[in-house]
Amino acid sequence: MSDTFRAVVLGALALVAAAMLFSLVSGCFSERSFAMRRADLRFVPAATETSADATTLPAAQRRGAREWLRGAHAELVRLLPRHSHRALLTEDLCDGDGRPADVFGHFRMNPATLHTLAGNCRGIAFTAQAAGAKSYIEMPAPEWSGFEDVWIPVGGGLELCGRLGVARDVSGAPLVTDCIVILPGLLGDNGVLRTRDIAAGLRANGFHALALEQRGHGQTERRFGHVAYTWGALETGELLAVSEWLTAQPMIRRTGLIGFCWGANHALLTAWEDGRGADDRGVPKRLAALQRRAGAGPHFAAGVVACSPVLRFEKLIEATRSNWSVLKHPVYDALQDTLESRAIRKGYPEATRSLRRLLEMDAAIDPALYEGIVDDGIHYVRLMSHNGTEVIPKLEAARVPVLILHAANDPLAPAQEIADFMAPLRNPNVAAVILPDGGHVGFAPYARGYFYSLITNFFSAERGPAAIPAAARSAAAGGE
Repeated sequence: MSDTFRAVVLGALALVAAAMLFSLVSGCFSERSFAMRRADLRFVPAATETSADATTLPAAQRRGAREWLRGAHAELVRLLPRHSHRALLTEDLCDGDGRPADVFGHFRMNPATLHTLAGNCRGIAFTAQAAGAKSYIEMPAPEWSGFEDVWIPVGGGLELCGRLGVARDVSGAPLVTDCIVILPGLLGDNGVLRTRDIAAGLRANGFHALALEQRGHGQTERRFGHVAYTWGALETGELLAVSEWLTAQPMIRRTGLIGFCWGANHALLTAWEDGRGADDRGVPKRLAALQRRAGAGPHFAAGVVACSPVLRFEKLIEATRSNWSVLKHPVYDALQDTLESRAIRKGYPEATRSLRRLLEMDAAIDPALYEGIVDDGIHYVRLMSHNGTEVIPKLEAARVPVLILHAANDPLAPAQEIADFMAPLRNPNVAAVILPDGGHVGFAPYARGYFYSLITNFFSAERGPAAIPAAARSAAAGGE
């Protein structure tokens, strides 16, 4: 073979490889829409009057989220793609002695390679397909049919922007039904296609839906740019205020909450904040003085779903002290790009890729905050111990059903942490399921039918763990 011919062949092969790589990156590794289709949904049997009486029975006698998940998963498991290893439910996450199960051993996965394309191509692809690709702060996200933007007062002159879709009957009148609040992932906004897809799907299936942009997010940041995002320290009480505002609307019966990634952490903290005592050691005293106090509850009584929570937040803070490349850790690199973009957009002193440094600079813009709030805030949002730090078993206080949904091949938040978190937890109203696949928040790309069926049934007033007796539903709807 002549050198010229060899060069032509190699050049052609390089072009083909480049084209294939471009196709791979632009398709498999880019955000996509996964609409909630009615044909994909499967419904579990309605709760009986005995098991559904969650509003009147003593806590010890109520049907908890764990019992509900066992039954619902048995009905829906056929919607999962075939896999050699079954999903793990709450009771599978610890052994007979209460020790956490070996999650990676069960799924035959090497946790040391889950952050690499070679070791976890599917998980990273599903993550990319479900992640938001654009930021909408200078202008609102494109309009959604059937939704309107609303501003919700949460105290102290602050209002949060939300996109509200009201479910209506065939005559166009609003239904009297539950409203599900949807939180994006870390620093996301209502431009995330996943949020739009879920909100539209819930509305089409008889729920009101509110896609919320908290302080430091989307249009809320645009209008209230001087108000610091505190990563949960103050936002948790504001979420309770959102629930109270919604339930004051005549067409809204109860509220539910679903969050993704860091939004999932917000959701878990909200379930704790709703049920905790006034003297809970998880709340630093100086921080308590700034927090909005909850009104009458329970809040988010229809339930709370946390998809891919980052349970060891301090581990993530520590990891981002180093600078990661797309080749070494594509998910950390994407996370740090998000942190850096925020620092640049906000005009901070440095374009940091450190999460700890961003926390500090976020806090510094707000004169209402005090020196030391970053450390107090980390204590408040802590869900698991890190390097021997004190941990408060926060979810023992949850009084509304809580469901944690995770994937074994999550490249950002290791699935083993779910077992470590759940093993000592005794609250029957907190359940968890670890699926064999789905990456980080990529449940719709992996198993659209299972994912949408699970959350639709979970929030259902007829079928969910917080089901309302038929007589009470009829009375709320005016006897219809």
